[in-house]
Amino acid sequence: MSRYRIYRHPQGISLNGKEFICDDKGDVRLFATEGLALVWLKKQSPNSLKADTSEELFNNYGLGIELHCQKQ
Repeated sequence: MSRYRIYRHPQGISLNGKEFICDDKGDVRLFATEGLALVWLKKQSPNSLKADTSEELFNNYGLGIELHCQKQ
C-alpha cells in the first residue's frame, strides 16, 4: 500500500535535507493518498493555504508531498 508524507526543506534550501510533518509520537505522519495530505494541510491553515495541487503547494509554499519509502 502506497503512503504519502509531507515535507519541506529547512530555510528553503534543498541541500539541507527534508523535515517531515510528524504525529504526536514523533513518527512521520502518513496519508493514504496525495490528495488527503493536501486536504490535511488545508485544514491546518484554512485561511492562508491557497493550493489545489501538490505542484502549486511546492511552488507557492515550499511544501512537498511525496511517496513514503521505508528504510530497509
